[in-house]
Amino acid sequence: MRHLLLMIVLTVGMTVQARENNDTTVIENATQYRDSTSVKKTYEYDEYTSSNWDIDFGLGWAIPTNVPDEIGFSTFRSWEWILGVRYCYTPKKSLQTYSTGLWVNWRGYTLSGDNAFAKGDQSVVEIGEFPENASHKHSSINIFSLSVPFFFTQKFGQKSKFKLTLGPVVNINLRGRINNDYDIGDDEFEISTKGIEYRTLTVDLMGFISYSNVSIYCKYSPMSVLKTDKGPQFHSLTLGVFF
Repeated sequence: MRHLLLMIVLTVGMTVQARENNDTTVIENATQYRDSTSVKKTYEYDEYTSSNWDIDFGLGWAIPTNVPDEIGFSTFRSWEWILGVRYCYTPKKSLQTYSTGLWVNWRGYTLSGDNAFAKGDQSVVEIGEFPENASHKHSSINIFSLSVPFFFTQKFGQKSKFKLTLGPVVNINLRGRINNDYDIGDDEFEISTKGIEYRTLTVDLMGFISYSNVSIYCKYSPMSVLKTDKGPQFHSLTLGVFF
C-alpha cells in the first residue's frame, strides 16, 4: 500500500513540474515576440531620418515692382534661371527639414516698347531709345550671381507629399551687363555693355509649395540690383517652377 501511495505522489509531482515548464516556455516566447515588435517600430521611425543632397533647377518670370513712371518692363520677357545643389537635414522623428547650398543664378530685366538701356557718364544706367527703323528690339540688364539659400521646410505628415519651404537667399552678384539686340533691315546688331554699377550683395525672400519633387515658387527681391544713383531703382517679384 505504501508503495502504491509513493508512486501516485511521484506521478502527480512530475505532472505539475511538466505544466510549470510548459508555462515558462510560453512566457519566454511572448517576451521574445514583444521585443521583436519593439525593434520593428524603432526601424520604422529611423527610416524617416535623412541627410541628403538635392539638385535644384528653377525657371521663373520676373515682375519688376516700384518702377519709375518713365520705365516700362516686359513681364514675360524678364526671366530667371536657377541651378545648384542643397544639403538637406531632417532630424529623427521630425516633419521639419533644414537646408542650405550653392546656386548659380541668371536674371534678366527686359524693357518693353522702344526704350533701351544705355550706360552714361560715371557708369550711370540711363533710359534711351533704339536707332530709327530698328525692329526686333530687345534691351535688358542681365545679372549673374552665386546664391546661398537658407531654407526651412515643413512637411504635412510623415507620408504626405506636400511640403512648404521658406527662407532667405543671399546673392553674391558677380557680373552685370546691358544687352541690346535689334535689327535694321537685313543687319542684326547685338551690343553688350560692361561696367555698370550693380550691388555686390543682395538678399531675396523665397518660398515654394511642393508636391513630391515639383514646386511652384515665389521670390521677392526688396533690393534694387543697381546701386543708388547709378540707375533706375526697382524691386522684383518672381514666379516660377522648381524641380
